[in-house]
Amino acid sequence: MFRKAILVLLLISAFIGVSSQKAVAQNNLEEDILFYTNKFRKSHGKPALEPRDIISREARQHSKNMARGKVKFGHSGFEQRTARIKDRTGFVYAAAENVAYGQLDAREVVDGWIKSAPHRKNLLGDYNLIGIGTAKGRNGIIYFTQVFIKQK
Repeated sequence: MFRKAILVLLLISAFIGVSSQKAVAQNNLEEDILFYTNKFRKSHGKPALEPRDIISREARQHSKNMARGKVKFGHSGFEQRTARIKDRTGFVYAAAENVAYGQLDAREVVDGWIKSAPHRKNLLGDYNLIGIGTAKGRNGIIYFTQVFIKQK
């Protein structure tokens, strides 16, 4: 009985450890995307974007939905995400979104957005807040979402 209890505790600890490692990896990837995004903005004389958890939760959920196949890759639901952000944070003057997918690291995904005119425009836009969310699909493909918000 004692051995079974220890085995169960070890299995639970291992599961929690794996879940924690995934959360840390996700957070590091999102933090790195913020770093490269703000580095690019700074190189063009733009102020750094400030991350907001409430915006990142929306971005992360969209990435999860794409990764799980609940929505197609793209911007479907963007207006609803923006409305929820507005409801929770106050007036939103402007909003934009970048999405991507692939087996990419933070620098690669930001470089891809920089090379795409519409995404580059969002990266350099007149925004002051950002939310970043990533999610890995079963096939190992990572889905990325950035939500840009302008508030006073």
